[in-house]
Amino acid sequence: MKRCSGKILACLIGALLVLGLGTAASAQEFPAKTITMVCGMDPGGIVDVATRMLIEGSKKVAGQDIVVENRPGASHMIAASYVVNSKPDGYTLFPSTDTPFVRAPHTMKLKFDPISEMTPVIFYGIFTHFIVVPANSPFKTLKDLLAYAKENPDKLTFGNPGFGTVPYLTMAQMGLETGLKLSHVPFAGENKIIAALLGGHLMAGGIATESCISQVQAGKLRALAVMQGEKRLAAFPDLPTLKEVAKDYGMKSEVFYSGLFVSGPKGLPEPIVQKLITIFEAGRKAPSFQAYAKERYIFQDGMPITGQALKEHLVKGYKDVEQLAKKIGLQKK
Repeated sequence: MKRCSGKILACLIGALLVLGLGTAASAQEFPAKTITMVCGMDPGGIVDVATRMLIEGSKKVAGQDIVVENRPGASHMIAASYVVNSKPDGYTLFPSTDTPFVRAPHTMKLKFDPISEMTPVIFYGIFTHFIVVPANSPFKTLKDLLAYAKENPDKLTFGNPGFGTVPYLTMAQMGLETGLKLSHVPFAGENKIIAALLGGHLMAGGIATESCISQVQAGKLRALAVMQGEKRLAAFPDLPTLKEVAKDYGMKSEVFYSGLFVSGPKGLPEPIVQKLITIFEAGRKAPSFQAYAKERYIFQDGMPITGQALKEHLVKGYKDVEQLAKKIGLQKK
C-alpha cells in the first residue's frame, strides 16, 4: 500500500512539474499567433480607435498581428462576457474603459463579476471631465459656483449624460459630503448638454474634456475645474480639481479617474501578463499613440498602472461606487 502511494505521489509530482514547465514554455513562446482585442464599442468609438492606435506600436514588440474584433452593446458587457468565457492564454483580451469594472456592476444586472473574473493587464490613458458654464455665466470660478449652490439649495441646474455616469456620480458624491444641493438634469448625450448651456437653458454641466474642449477654446464655454483627481493635470495647470475647491466645503473622497484599460480572463498566467504589459507599454510609448493621446485629450499623467497597483485601483473604484450607489439609491437595470 505504501509502495502504491509512493508511485501515486511520484506521478502527481511529475504531472505538476510538466504543467509548470508547460506554462513556462508557453509564456516564453508567447505570443505565437494573432492576439484578438474584443472591443465592446462600435468601430469609430473612443475605445475602438484608442485600441487600434495602441496596437500600432505594440505589434512590433509582439512579433505577431494584433487585431480588433467589435462586439458592441450593453455598456461593453457583451464583449466582456465573451472574454470572460475565453481560454486564459493571452490571445483573447478586452480593451475597455473602467465602466465594466467600476460602475456597471452597480447599475446593471450582470451574469459575472468583472473584478474577480477578469485579469487586469494595463491602464494606459486617463479620461477627464470638465465642469463647464456658459461664457457669459456670472460664475467665473468653481468657488463662485459652489458658493451659489450653498446659498441657493436645489437652484443650480447641473447637466449630466445620465444617472450612473461619471459626472452624475461625482457631483452626487460631492453633494453628500458637503451638503450642497444641486438640481441634477440628465441628458441623452453630451452634445445636448452643450446645446442647453449655449442656449441659456442650463447653468452648469459635467462634460468629457474631449467633447467640450473646442467650445472652451472658442470662448463659448468656460471651464471651471477638472472633476477627477487630487492633483492638477499637466495639460491644464491653471484649472483646479473639484476636490481642491470643494474640500473647503467638506468634500473628502478622491474622484476616481476614468480611463482606458486592457484586461483578460481570470487565470491569465503572470508570465503572460508581464509579456502583455511589455507589448502594450511599447505601444503606449510609440510616437503615433502619444500624438493621438495629446490630440484626443487622453492624458498620460502617472501612466501606466499595472500589477497590484492596478488591481487596487479598480477595487477601490468598485467599492467607492458601491457605497455611493447605496447612499443615493441607484437601482440596477
